[in-house]
Amino acid sequence: MDLNPICDQASIGILVIDQKGEIERVNQFVEKLFGYTKDELVGQNIEILIPQAVRSRHAGHMKSYFGSPLARPMGLGLDLFATRKDGVEIPVEISLSFFEEGERRTVAAFVNDISIRKKAETDLRESEEKLQQMNSRLEQRVSERTAELADALLELQETNSILETQIALTAKAEEEARNALSKEQELSELKSRFVSMASHEFRTPLTSILSSASLISKYIEAGNADRSEKHLGRIKSSVRNLTGILNDFLSLEKLRSGKIQVLAEPCFLQGICEEVVEEMQAILKEGQKIEFTPQGPDAESWVDPHAFRNVITNLLSNASKYSREGDLIEFQTWREGGEFGVKITDHGIGIPANEQSRLFDRFFRAKNAQNIAGTGLGLHLVSHYLNLMGGEISFSSVENEGTTFSLKIPINKPS
Repeated sequence: MDLNPICDQASIGILVIDQKGEIERVNQFVEKLFGYTKDELVGQNIEILIPQAVRSRHAGHMKSYFGSPLARPMGLGLDLFATRKDGVEIPVEISLSFFEEGERRTVAAFVNDISIRKKAETDLRESEEKLQQMNSRLEQRVSERTAELADALLELQETNSILETQIALTAKAEEEARNALSKEQELSELKSRFVSMASHEFRTPLTSILSSASLISKYIEAGNADRSEKHLGRIKSSVRNLTGILNDFLSLEKLRSGKIQVLAEPCFLQGICEEVVEEMQAILKEGQKIEFTPQGPDAESWVDPHAFRNVITNLLSNASKYSREGDLIEFQTWREGGEFGVKITDHGIGIPANEQSRLFDRFFRAKNAQNIAGTGLGLHLVSHYLNLMGGEISFSSVENEGTTFSLKIPINKPS
């Protein structure tokens, strides 16, 4: 018996099967799908459409289903195949539904050919596999290129490191060459200053000594003792100047070679200052006066007395040398905490502002002091002595108004 016209025209295969598994009815789509005619299928066992490999299991599945029939898809999670008349197996989807007529049960199987979908799935899987393979190859290539790039980068870094080292060495060599040239130029300048200073500072007192000695002999013959005494004083003063110059040179050489060391010992600095002021009276210019104002009583201090005396003598000597006749020199001292403070102020020629940064250089003479006797070593020696004693020196100066030097020297007993 044929199915009704609607089922017969359906675009899905419909088979009706009895409890024995025999095919009772099929629609036209089944004929088209499997290549059989209705007459060839009706009365045949359903296993005619089942692949040979699974027929032995099908009878048990069918018996089980007729025992408890239920409308459901068949073979959930499995790939199902059916066999065409020409023996070709095709992938299918099957849904089951049952009918009861009294005690008789039949099953309607709805069969759909999913070859196209399976092919699409297979093509998709193959495409995914190919894509995965391509991705894998791409990742491998990226990994290889990354490794090559890392090697190239490492090589570049090594090259950069070598270049940086070479550049640094070249820069260092250039810096050393510049320093050597600068030192050579500085040494040449110092030699030139020294020759100029020595020529002037030694020639002037020697000329004075020679002329005074000649005049003394004449005054002695003429019986003029007063004039002889005056020139003897000039000789003594010139000898003192020469002695001071030689002492500066000797002190500079000893400091340069490290032969001078300061040794702190108990002493009274205010008393040393008073002695230096007394000694300075013999070399002060006409009308000059040192006004010494110590603050507080004298007390024991731990300082190198010889280095301290040299510093004070040099500063007071400069204050007199670069001041005019009749000028006042102010000399103050004080104790504060563990330091001894000194301030020496003159009202002399001062130091030009553009030359103050070089004040403590060797052989430096300011332009406004070129005609005043001096070696240009005094303040250089002062700064070295103070450095050895752990002291500090600072100054302020205005050209044609005067200069003030301030000192701080530690006085506590060394540990």
